[in-house]
Amino acid sequence: MALAQYLHGSYFSIQNPAQLIERWVHAYCHHRNVELNGKKLLVEWTERAEQALSGLSDPVIVEMQLYFSCVVKKLVLFHEQANLETIAVNDKMRIAFRAIQPAVCDPEEFARNYPVGRVLNSPAAAKMIPSKISIDFCKGHWQGEFGFKP
Repeated sequence: MALAQYLHGSYFSIQNPAQLIERWVHAYCHHRNVELNGKKLLVEWTERAEQALSGLSDPVIVEMQLYFSCVVKKLVLFHEQANLETIAVNDKMRIAFRAIQPAVCDPEEFARNYPVGRVLNSPAAAKMIPSKISIDFCKGHWQGEFGFKP
């Protein structure tokens, strides 16, 4: 089996070239370091996101969720208003982080709508603070992803 066939679809596979070009053209050129629960969080966003932010009268609330259900899922949700504890990135963006556990693990319900459960306030959950979040605004929709340092 050729190496290229072995790598196709694997963790080490090369992304779609169009995605690479898109990320190069619309790079994360705005950066801000904030402190979230005592840990440094790098917030980065594109010029498209900056333009969308400048048109807002109220700040957008960016919620990072670490969702513990049948599987662990990372979600980034964008709210106009939310009753969450947030920190300010700037006057147009606020960040929140929550580790969530649903009441039950039902794969069909999870696939349909990520049912809300309880916020995890355990010491282990408190240590799982993201180190980076990347935000874009593409085709009229907010997009985001976050990650952790190893």
